[in-house]
Amino acid sequence: MNLKQRNILLGLGFILMLWLSYQLSFAKTIQLKKEVNELKKESAIFDNISQKLLKLKQQNTYFDSILKSKKIIVTTSFQNNLLTTINAVADTTQIAIVSFQQPHLFKIDGTATYTYSFTLKGSFHKITQLLYTLEQEYKLGNIVSVHYTKKKNYRRNSEYLECTVLLQHITQE
Repeated sequence: MNLKQRNILLGLGFILMLWLSYQLSFAKTIQLKKEVNELKKESAIFDNISQKLLKLKQQNTYFDSILKSKKIIVTTSFQNNLLTTINAVADTTQIAIVSFQQPHLFKIDGTATYTYSFTLKGSFHKITQLLYTLEQEYKLGNIVSVHYTKKKNYRRNSEYLECTVLLQHITQE
């Protein structure tokens, strides 16, 4: 064997040793390093979960306080909230609720429109004040129609005002 052949064998042996060392040790080390980096990222995410959970709880209490300030009860139906609100305001303004109809439902493209119909009896000013309170302060929906009717009680020979109101509430389904 001459010097040229020895150098070629030495070069091939060196390349073979590099390949074997990479396969036997470096490849596993690089793979483990990638796994460690992924686990560190997941650990950072899990460390932030408690902070995110605390922040979400604070937002939940904030939103609950907004609902309480607007006097909206989430656990009951909207119809029950509407009737409770009308009763509460009507008691303070001396208005009588004559009728409260079942809501009319209209659905189109995932949007549900509920139309509530109710009739009130009282003075014009007090009824208007109640309607303003429902729409602006409590924000229960949009008043679509208000129809006033002057009626006469023949037994007592007196006149009174009845008001039929249509209130719409739109929800996404």
